[in-house]
Amino acid sequence: MRATAKSLLLTTLAVIVICYNHKAGAAGPQSKSSGVTAVTNTVTIKGPPKAVFDLITTARLWPQWHPATKAVGGVVERPYGLGDFLHERGQIGSADFETTWKVVEHVRPSKIVLQSQKAPTRITYTFAAGKGTTVFTRKLEYQGENFASVKELEKVMRDQSERGVNQLKALVEKILSEEAKPLT
Repeated sequence: MRATAKSLLLTTLAVIVICYNHKAGAAGPQSKSSGVTAVTNTVTIKGPPKAVFDLITTARLWPQWHPATKAVGGVVERPYGLGDFLHERGQIGSADFETTWKVVEHVRPSKIVLQSQKAPTRITYTFAAGKGTTVFTRKLEYQGENFASVKELEKVMRDQSERGVNQLKALVEKILSEEAKPLT
């Protein structure tokens, strides 16, 4: 049982990294009576939703901005689509992890849902158009009671998520800026 809880913890920590809400009063972990914990984070990225969606859903970029991701496999050279599988290997602290994600919902350019095949963990990304920007929201849902023995889970989640979203925003904006430059 402890090995299963540890595997679930490592998987969850790896996926939490993606985003963190920088706004004052940002939503942190929220427990529901069902035992499911949800962490919702939002960041605004300069760029149109289709372009932002395509970059964020290209798994080969994960190791460039996701602090825990060390390698990815599966569909990595194009934006992933419905039914695609993504294999992630990473490290949180000194613990290594591996998980496989399946794309279970895909509505380009507004929503994508990834479901872990090894743990009851789900990530939902939504994309909303702003004026020259995309508001990107990430909602992670996982079984909170599986982590009762982990004392620093929330701190690790916040620290890695903050670093991850800053790196994600910078990477997407850099790529979009470079693509917009005229060829000389």
